[in-house]
Amino acid sequence: MELRTALFLIGMIVIVIIAFISYHRSRQQTYKLPKKMHRFGHKNDDEVDPLFEPRQGPLVTARSSLNEKSVPKMEGSDEVNYQNKQEVDPAPLVIDESDMREPESLTLNLQPSNQMVDQGPQKAIEYVALIRGVEPITRDRVLGVYRLHEYTMEKPNRIYGFNIANGLWRNLEQEEQSSEYRDICLTIQMADPEGPVSESELHRFSQMSLEVAEELDRPIVFSMDFDEGITHAQELDRFRKEMDTILIVSIIARSEHGLTMAAIHREAEKLGLRYSKEKIYERIRMNADHQVDVLFSMANMFKPGELVKDNSDMHTSGLTLFMRLVSVTSPVDVYTDMIKTATGLAKRLNAILVDQETHPVNESMTVSQTKAIMKIAGSMDARNIPAGSELAKRLF
Repeated sequence: MELRTALFLIGMIVIVIIAFISYHRSRQQTYKLPKKMHRFGHKNDDEVDPLFEPRQGPLVTARSSLNEKSVPKMEGSDEVNYQNKQEVDPAPLVIDESDMREPESLTLNLQPSNQMVDQGPQKAIEYVALIRGVEPITRDRVLGVYRLHEYTMEKPNRIYGFNIANGLWRNLEQEEQSSEYRDICLTIQMADPEGPVSESELHRFSQMSLEVAEELDRPIVFSMDFDEGITHAQELDRFRKEMDTILIVSIIARSEHGLTMAAIHREAEKLGLRYSKEKIYERIRMNADHQVDVLFSMANMFKPGELVKDNSDMHTSGLTLFMRLVSVTSPVDVYTDMIKTATGLAKRLNAILVDQETHPVNESMTVSQTKAIMKIAGSMDARNIPAGSELAKRLF
């Protein structure tokens, strides 16, 4: 009797263990709407995580490379080297007569690329809802469900699909009707010039994402939980305010008669500045998409800042040159160009170049300013929001 009882108990224990394992596995595979927001879950080694690390500019992803592991994080020694690189004193700004010549070329004449690029979600500035899938789903099916549950949002929000044909994340609003997708992403920008996303808006976005996932009968995960999302949005907005810097130098007339508009226009055009429809001068650069990037501007020191051309006898006491650091790539180079241009123009107009405190610009000041620019640019790189990038333009 004792042996029979022992065997019975052992059998019951084995059955309970098997039932527990089966139940645990079924819970992992069965989709349930979460009661709270969850992070992106762990993935199998052979599974592609479509939310790869935030990219700096367009990234073309070859289908053959989709199973490669993520780029490893910066090792300790590499991080020290990067910090040391940021702390190196910038080269002194040397200006001589050769800098006064007219520049040979001020724009890049690049042909726009016809190669399709990745438009995927950007976790550096977006709160992301990932709706996973295995079976293909059409663009019209996704957009139909999305429109049915779409809420009005104040912050920019987007919907992406992982295109099966080309292995790229694409904005569904811009795709062809026949396109098919594996995974879907809904995103909302966590901060912009109007401030951080509010709790009520992030709640509406989360609820909308859950409703879309339920309608599509697919599992959903979020890039972070709700409270962490609010905290991250507020911190991102503080970062935005700290980084947004305008660099200014001014050209002051030596003579009480000021600077004539005729002389200003003549010398500005010799230095390759472009006269804009706002009636100010700009240094421009043409990017690869044939879009004009404004590097820095020059305006009348006095409101409304216009440098009119229809009255060459007009005078002004000074000019102001300014650049927005976060809006330009290679901000140190742009700052150097602005200082050289301002120095050249001051010499040509027999004027004085001063900083915001009306102190004469000298080498010590430019070196100090260059260090400050390097520090801000390094901080932006560390956040995967490089100065002048599309992400920076969206955030700032």
